[in-house]
Amino acid sequence: MKDAEIIPVTIKSMTENGCGNLLLQLIAQQNYSLPKYLAGAHIDVYIPEIGPRQYSLCSKESHGDYYEVCVKLAEKSSGGSHHIHHHFKPGDSLTISAPRNHFPLPGAKRYLLLAGGIGITPLLAMAEEIATVGGEFELHYYVSNALQAAFLPRLRAAALANRVFLHYSEANDSLRKKTPHSLTQADPQTKVIACGPDGFIQRLQDIMHQHNWQPDQLHFERFSNPELTNQTGNSEFHIELSSTGQRFLVSPDQTIAEVLLSAKVDIMLSCEQGICGSCITDIVSGIPDHRDCVLTDEEKAGNTQITVCCSRAKSSLLVLDL
Repeated sequence: MKDAEIIPVTIKSMTENGCGNLLLQLIAQQNYSLPKYLAGAHIDVYIPEIGPRQYSLCSKESHGDYYEVCVKLAEKSSGGSHHIHHHFKPGDSLTISAPRNHFPLPGAKRYLLLAGGIGITPLLAMAEEIATVGGEFELHYYVSNALQAAFLPRLRAAALANRVFLHYSEANDSLRKKTPHSLTQADPQTKVIACGPDGFIQRLQDIMHQHNWQPDQLHFERFSNPELTNQTGNSEFHIELSSTGQRFLVSPDQTIAEVLLSAKVDIMLSCEQGICGSCITDIVSGIPDHRDCVLTDEEKAGNTQITVCCSRAKSSLLVLDL
């Protein structure tokens, strides 16, 4: 993380939030403040000896004196969630990034919110934001069972209670087994907002296609990038820094970010999967090969930005605004 993005914080509290989930409340250290944010934003939490990991902000108030993130202990953890669950404790000092939001709530007359597992974190904040302005919505929360459900007190609060629907897969009430009635009736004035695992998002896309929803009605955030599962057949290309004219070769087994870092070029880098948006860089010329999950279809079609952590080039030269 660049120095300008670092905020020193202290863990004020850590509480269980459904089986396997820890809710961390973070407060700014002396002489620092926590920027305001909108629902859908996330921060990087810098984990010692591991690096940054992204977590959606789910604080009850987005302009208060604290941030909250909820961390699920992943079965196949890359180290981040395991370290947080087993080594973090109240009173510890951490560094985080300022909030970034590549999953903002779009304008709409009505919303259908669908959360898979820990994907509830950004959608809960969205539901509370919509409720605050008197908007119309439904929130469908899919989880294995009641013991694993997070944020139950907030979901049962008066502002949300009648518009929240809990679905437990152990009761055969998964998105794969049952389709909510609201999804069977395509409504051009409704936006569908989703966050969850790849399989959950794919199933939702299939359902929407089956019931004649338009692709641009779905806005989603996923936990990983399926574009990165098959990286064979990559070609080499050159990148150029517009500020200096320096050129570098990106080999088939390198990323643009790796080449830039080796050349001591200062870039933001976090998830390295094309899902957080921290490394988005402007393009001066050339045609990118987009492999991220954060830029919209319109942004990708414009070919003016690239996620240097995972995307590549279709042209032999890509000139970056660096």
